[in-house]
Amino acid sequence: MHVYISDPSLLRNLEELLRRTGFVAEQCRSHELDVSVPSAPNEPQARRELNVCLATWQALNRGVEAYIVESDAHSRVAREA
Repeated sequence: MHVYISDPSLLRNLEELLRRTGFVAEQCRSHELDVSVPSAPNEPQARRELNVCLATWQALNRGVEAYIVESDAHSRVAREA
């Protein structure tokens, strides 16, 4: 899954939090992380766990958006956390 963040200066902060909580996170673009959830048994559960983590992080970083994006033939549909 890819996670978009509206403030790239906080990308490293989010990446470190995700890693500390058991996610695998790696920067793939200036505003995006590639994230996986190794402990999740399936994709829907992984998405739920990531959304909870993103919502918590956003509560601590007011005014910054972070959400899962999906790429389908170069078009993106954002799904907010």
